[in-house]
Amino acid sequence: MNLDVELVKAIWIGLIEYLTVLLIGMVLYRYSVLHKIKENKQIKKQAFTDPLTGKGNRHKFLSEMEDHLAKKEKFAICFMDLDGFKHVNDTLGHDAGDLLLIELSNMLEKNLPATSVPYRLGGDEFAIIIDKINTIEEISKILDVLKEGLREPVIIENTKIVLEYSLGVSIYPTDGTTRNELMTYADDAMYHIKENGKNSYYFHNDALKAQLNNKKKMEIDLKSALKNGEFDIEFQPRININNLSEICLEVLIFWNHPVLGKLNSEYFIKQAEEMGIVIYLDEYVLKRSCEKLDNLNLNGYKNIKMSINLSNTHAKRHEFGDRLYDILNEYKLNRGDIQIEFTNKINVKYLESYKYLIDKLKEAGALICISNLELRYESLKLFKELKIDEIKINRGYISNKSNFNKNILSDIINICKDLDYLTTVICIENEEELKYALNGLADKIQGNYLFKKIDNTSLEEFLINYPSLQINIENLIKKLQYKG
Repeated sequence: MNLDVELVKAIWIGLIEYLTVLLIGMVLYRYSVLHKIKENKQIKKQAFTDPLTGKGNRHKFLSEMEDHLAKKEKFAICFMDLDGFKHVNDTLGHDAGDLLLIELSNMLEKNLPATSVPYRLGGDEFAIIIDKINTIEEISKILDVLKEGLREPVIIENTKIVLEYSLGVSIYPTDGTTRNELMTYADDAMYHIKENGKNSYYFHNDALKAQLNNKKKMEIDLKSALKNGEFDIEFQPRININNLSEICLEVLIFWNHPVLGKLNSEYFIKQAEEMGIVIYLDEYVLKRSCEKLDNLNLNGYKNIKMSINLSNTHAKRHEFGDRLYDILNEYKLNRGDIQIEFTNKINVKYLESYKYLIDKLKEAGALICISNLELRYESLKLFKELKIDEIKINRGYISNKSNFNKNILSDIINICKDLDYLTTVICIENEEELKYALNGLADKIQGNYLFKKIDNTSLEEFLINYPSLQINIENLIKKLQYKG
């Protein structure tokens, strides 16, 4: 009897121990599963959250775009880019840049309705999904409120910053029905407003699509033109008033387009800069110019100089300065035979790079010219620092359409001479403009009124006939000079 009781008791103790272990195991397992779920949620949240601003990141944006596409209901996406953000980083530091991005994300949330969700894609790039809309007008109202809200200055590091931005919009299904289409069109619209005003928004549309398609076609054609040798050069003479026997030929590149015919550089040079192929075009022009000048010298034309326009984008490339140096040295031309022209749009952020490039060119014997003078103290001081030799002044100061007093040209030339710059008045189109250029005491003059462009094959014929043309120019100068 006692044995049976002890057995039952042992069984119960064993059962209780087993159940206890089982219960503890279940509790631990549940805790482990819950912890894992929580951990996975945390990992997923981190994967979809921008750590700086706390807003959804690119992955979140793409995921929610797919969700909206699956609903097949109208919505809009916006791509937004801060203008001048790099300047904030460069002047105030990256910590200040981070604070600015946090402020912007807060301002987006504050000024957007609940149906509009902001995301930070990376850097200073943000995106917005606008849901529950039916018309462009509804989107415009939302973006107008946002625009007004972003006018409020932000204080970073005791510095007042007014946010400037570019924002592009595309709409489902009007503009596209796939993620890639909508993102591409919003991006295109953003860059359009960035290049045409900034600090606002722009809707993608058929006109913009046509413009961009033309641009893409141009890129294909430019690459083909470079490969097929469709570029050539021509010249426009520039004469030295104090030495008429000296001729400087400005070398101008043009494109022999197989369909459109002859296209001047204004038609394609900006695109070539954006594509990065302007480096090949400028190197081509410099080589052709040196070759031509070398041949002219061998044929007895000793008083010829050439002026070549270079893109300002080259200032960022030290290796390009070295390459130009090598080309100029290869032909062993006299100092001053080649003049290199840059536009006045010199970015002071790349000042050291400009100095390097210009020093290499001058070391190889080239003179340096700035075109389209903007009469500002900062510019003149900058040109002096860069050791510029010559300034080109546009006829805009003396044109009949100008509001300037014609005496201003004399004042500008006098300032340039005080700073030891030679001066050239360009684009002279009539006798009156020539008279003002002469009486303003410009050193050189250029324009269609004197000489039109000369193609490559006609250049030597022009040089043969120049002595008789020189007599006509001398007589014209005597007639116009100092006549009031």
